[in-house]
Amino acid sequence: MELNINNLTLDDNSFDVLPDGDYHFIVDSHEVNYYSGTSDKIPPNTQVVTCHLSIPYYKDGVLTTAKVRNNLNIYSKALFAIRQFTDCIGLTPEKGKANLDLEKMDGMSGVCALTTIETKKGNEMNNVTVFYAPSKAPVVTANDDAWTNRGEENPFSDDPTFN
Repeated sequence: MELNINNLTLDDNSFDVLPDGDYHFIVDSHEVNYYSGTSDKIPPNTQVVTCHLSIPYYKDGVLTTAKVRNNLNIYSKALFAIRQFTDCIGLTPEKGKANLDLEKMDGMSGVCALTTIETKKGNEMNNVTVFYAPSKAPVVTANDDAWTNRGEENPFSDDPTFN
């Protein structure tokens, strides 16, 4: 598997690709590993924080949670991606450096943009292209029907980006 490709799987272990769009997500969990691949773009033994994101949406009329895995590579040329992620989930102080506080990020939420890409094997999968800062997040419409007229408590109801 390539390092910067984000895999999407459903809770029932089937594979589904969400349509391109902006989605609310919740950080379920994370893990820390070291890159052991052979890319000439990523230094050997680079620390990688893998974030497991949940994205609520409807599939065939049933509320489902998609799981997206996103890798943050911890090295100088990737600091913009770390800053984008920490800004998105609210871990960056107004005037300060990105704070990848692993103990605090589980349970945090934000808005990301997903696109569909084709793998080298010809399969389609989702890729997180942008983590939006709260002040710049668009009004989300891709998974807004996941809560409409369902009676479930919307975890994003206080979020002004939720339509």
